[in-house]
Amino acid sequence: MKLIKGVLGSVIIVASLSIQAIAASPAEDEAIETIADQSLQFVKVDRRQEAEELLNVFSERFLDAAAQGNLYSMDEINIVTIALEDALNTIQDTEKTNQEAVNEMTKFRLAYDAVSHEKSPLWTKMRGQILAAVQDTRKAVKDQDSVAFQEELNRLLSIYNILYPSLKIDVTPEKFQQVDAQLKFIDQYRPQVFSDSRTQQDIVTLEGQLRDIFDEAEKDDSDPSLWWVIISTGSIILMTLSYVGYRKYKAIEETIHTKRQNRDI
Repeated sequence: MKLIKGVLGSVIIVASLSIQAIAASPAEDEAIETIADQSLQFVKVDRRQEAEELLNVFSERFLDAAAQGNLYSMDEINIVTIALEDALNTIQDTEKTNQEAVNEMTKFRLAYDAVSHEKSPLWTKMRGQILAAVQDTRKAVKDQDSVAFQEELNRLLSIYNILYPSLKIDVTPEKFQQVDAQLKFIDQYRPQVFSDSRTQQDIVTLEGQLRDIFDEAEKDDSDPSLWWVIISTGSIILMTLSYVGYRKYKAIEETIHTKRQNRDI
């Protein structure tokens, strides 16, 4: 019986730790995320001064949080910091249009979301936009519309620029480098891509690479090992309780049997 109690105790401890691991979330991220959201909203309504003040607060809070624990890797800190600096430089530059400021702020916001959320990152919501831009670029080539080709490719590159830090954070280095190299080639050799049917295949390849990235990101990214622990824990509890119930049933049965024997005597 002591062994059974020991097993049950261990199971309860494991189950409790599993539940705590699932429920836990870094509290430091909550306030910082609110600041990032508000700064983006200020830029959207062309209130750059307020956005700049909030970004300075964000910088202090983010670096403090990074210094206090293991919330972020050094690569993540560097990528978010660069995106933050780009956003600050853009909103401080009066020659930059508000749309340019919004784009840079969105890039920064998505980058921070990528490091603070492992599941369903915001950048995956831009799947439709970037794939549509690739398809429109390919259509312009097919129609041999040079003006549309330049416009659509520029749009594609603009969207990719917004996604760049987030992809660098969440996508495997190999897949990220493939997409990055493909886009740089298409941009650098625009005339050849537009006129040569052989190089036009690079746009098709790029579309496939982007689809793979978004498909992978949108898969259920729950930790299989964690679910194994939960399932295994549940099985252990079920088997233990079943065993305890069986022992209890046998004990009752033996008691009844003993009483009958005593009556017969």
